Amino acid sequence: MGNKKKRSYKYLIVVLIGTFFIAALLGSGTETILRYMPLSLAWILLVVVIAVGIVFDVLGVAAAAADEAPHNARAAKKIFGARQSVHLIKRADRVSNFACDIIGDITGTLSGAIGATIIMNLLSSYPELSKWQLLLNVLILAVIASCTVTGKAWAKTFAINEANTILDYAGRLVAGFEKVTRLNLTGATKRGGK
Repeated sequence: MGNKKKRSYKYLIVVLIGTFFIAALLGSGTETILRYMPLSLAWILLVVVIAVGIVFDVLGVAAAAADEAPHNARAAKKIFGARQSVHLIKRADRVSNFACDIIGDITGTLSGAIGATIIMNLLSSYPELSKWQLLLNVLILAVIASCTVTGKAWAKTFAINEANTILDYAGRLVAGFEKVTRLNLTGATKRGGK
């Protein structure tokens, strides 16, 4: 029991420090890039960031909702990616935390920052809009929030209904990544998942 607590505390410390540095790096990088980016590309980047948050939400919920038995059966048949799927399901709490909380919150923060930068760029490009600044702020941030929340609501329903299929594809993606990079992220042996 003591070892589990130690591992849990270590994981929380890694999450705390890792999230801080990832958010700081992405936030400062995005802010710098957006200053020199045309307005149309800023909108595209905003859509991409929201989409990444939704995709990771699908993965996090699917990992928690998936049934391990069919993936174990696939792993026994040595199907490519099956062991990686089992690994993700067995660590559903961490996968869900990483995908929904860490990536989800970072993309949420980034989308807000991108929205604020878009507003500033609009005001500097079109000074006549300055009298509508408050309305622009509310409107753009409301659009970002509603798209994010609606996307994540859809993602959760989709992920719960298609959890095993999603984890099948996720396992194959992880196995493919491990094969290309020769990294063993999931601890899967060559016998069944590669």
